[in-house]
Amino acid sequence: MTGQAAIVAKCFENITDPRADRGHNYDLVEMIFITLTAAVCGANGWVDVERFAKAKIDWFRRYVKLENGIPSHDTLGRVFSNLDTGEFLTAMHQWVDHFASSLRDKGVAIDGKVLHGSFDHAAGKSPLHTVTAFATETKLVLRQMSVDDKSNEIPCRSSVARTA
Repeated sequence: MTGQAAIVAKCFENITDPRADRGHNYDLVEMIFITLTAAVCGANGWVDVERFAKAKIDWFRRYVKLENGIPSHDTLGRVFSNLDTGEFLTAMHQWVDHFASSLRDKGVAIDGKVLHGSFDHAAGKSPLHTVTAFATETKLVLRQMSVDDKSNEIPCRSSVARTA
């Protein structure tokens, strides 16, 4: 494993694999890497994760072996539903903390926009105002949210926002 997959492997190495020894057609850490990547890119369910991974299989193979290809959405769902949630949460916190620390002393751009045509004069509703935090070096949107009428207030709720 290379690149970000190696970081995921380090953070998730202590996750207990819930499968029987005979049921290891897919590497657990590879499945976690695929799922995290798909989720960051907008996947909302196991079918989305499988579809995303199959569409990006060449990209994934730059970082992980995928000896048996992409696991099915049923396999992903079954394995993830049997993971120890405490172990997984601990690993997720470690991964997010690693990511947040990698943003330290890096540029984070803040941009506000008004969504054109989102107003409703008849109902007296003003247009939608959004604020986006963008990590310039990693080219990743950290947070995007709507705000009240051109407010410059951004609530700090995530560990990334607090530690970056």
